[in-house]
Amino acid sequence: MPSPPTSMTTRLAARLRTLARDDRGYTSETVIWIALLSALALSVGALIGPEIVDAARNIRFK
Repeated sequence: MPSPPTSMTTRLAARLRTLARDDRGYTSETVIWIALLSALALSVGALIGPEIVDAARNIRFK
């Protein structure tokens, strides 16, 4: 019978190998990252957008 630390290490290693092949949380993680990046893009657009529109309206062609 193996000693408890070796047994625990073996069980932990087996569990980690199982989790490495399990991608159930990948979709949730991807959705969260996309939401955060979208919010960042909208914030930057809201902050800089009016300045860009004003600059575009002030362009005069001769």
